[in-house]
Amino acid sequence: MSRRLALDVSEYPALVSGPRGGLWWGMLGLIVIEVVVFGALIATYYYLKFLAPHWPPAGEPLPKLLLPTVNTGVLIGSSFAVYYADTSISERGDVRGLRIGMGLSLLLGVVFLVLKVVEYSQVEYFWDSHAYGSIVWTMIVFHSSHVLSVVLKTGVVLALSGHGHWSRERAQGVKVNGIYWHFVVLIWLPLYITIYWTPRIHG
Repeated sequence: MSRRLALDVSEYPALVSGPRGGLWWGMLGLIVIEVVVFGALIATYYYLKFLAPHWPPAGEPLPKLLLPTVNTGVLIGSSFAVYYADTSISERGDVRGLRIGMGLSLLLGVVFLVLKVVEYSQVEYFWDSHAYGSIVWTMIVFHSSHVLSVVLKTGVVLALSGHGHWSRERAQGVKVNGIYWHFVVLIWLPLYITIYWTPRIHG
C-alpha cells in the first residue's frame, strides 16, 4: 500500500499526443457536434430576423456594444493565456508556466461570466418576452454554459498540476483542454457579431 502511494508520477506511462491519440479525436468529434448546434442557433436567429418587421421588436433598444465588446477582448485574452500554459508544459516542461497560464485563463473566464451576468441583468426582456428574446437568451446562456464548463475543466487541470500530474511527456490532457477552450473563444465571435452588430443592419 505504501509503495503505491509513493509511486512517482514519472513512472506513469506517456500518453499518445496529437492526431494519433484517442482524446484528440474524441475532442474533435465533440467540437464538430458543437459547431452544428451553434450553427443552427445562428441560422435560427437570422431566420427570425428576416421574417420580423422590426428587429429587435418595436420598443426594444438596440443591444449595447461597450460591455460585450470589452468582454470579447477578455475572452480572446484568455485564449492567449491557455496557449501560454499549453506550450509551457508541452514544449518546455515548465510546470510553473502551466500554472500561471491556467490561473490567468481561469480568472479571465470568470470575469467573462460575471460581466455577462451584469450585462443581462440590465436588459428588460426575457426568454419568454418575444422571439427576439428567446433566441438571444438561448444563444447567450448556451455559450455561457460552455464557458463555465471549460472553466471547471481548467480548474481540474490546474489542481492536477499541483500534484505533479503533468509533464512534457504527459501533457495530452492539457492540450485537449486547450483545444476546447480555443473553440469556445472562437465560436463566440460569430455569436458576438450576430447578436450585437446585425440588429444595426436594416433590410
